[in-house]
Amino acid sequence: MKSEVQVITCPKCGSKQEFTLYRSINASNHEIREKFLDGSLTMLVCDNCGFSGAVEYPLLYHDLNEKFSLYFQPDSTERTVSLQNVLPAHLLSEIRMRLVHTQDDMREKIFIFRDKLDDRIIELVKDSILREMEAKKEKIIPDALYYAEDRFACEGRSLIFVPRLGTEYLDPIKIPFETYEKIKMLMHVIWERPVEGYTVVDKEWIRV
Repeated sequence: MKSEVQVITCPKCGSKQEFTLYRSINASNHEIREKFLDGSLTMLVCDNCGFSGAVEYPLLYHDLNEKFSLYFQPDSTERTVSLQNVLPAHLLSEIRMRLVHTQDDMREKIFIFRDKLDDRIIELVKDSILREMEAKKEKIIPDALYYAEDRFACEGRSLIFVPRLGTEYLDPIKIPFETYEKIKMLMHVIWERPVEGYTVVDKEWIRV
């Protein structure tokens, strides 16, 4: 778990205070992991004026049990990056490596891999949902969908997605798990596309 203390200037009042940055997070540290997921790990709360806002900086997140590694690179448009010596060499062929540019995207990837799902299929499901909403000419078409959870209930298994419109998060959308399975079978050709290094896997990736 790599961390460092830096002096941060409040963007509202200009006062300075120390802030701990975690450059690398190991999912086995449950406390740090949960603080990242609830947003408190990267949230600056000014001691002087009370302003609060996210502090964004490059960050690695490893979960070797679930075999994935994420690299958060804010303020970037790169689609792939190569990072040396950040993972055990003998595990490289087994680890799913992804590049993300927002904290929302990073949390979504964590939830997807936590639930033992494939993010490429999830992207296809999200694309299918949005296309169907556009075809039906629904009044509200979200800018983005984020996977939230794999839910089991008396009516069966379903996947939950949270829509976002601008900065507002809308009511969750529930999709039968059968949709995921059908898309996985129909789009088998997607497995022929290699994902090398830390790569952005999103709606652009699946449409190439």
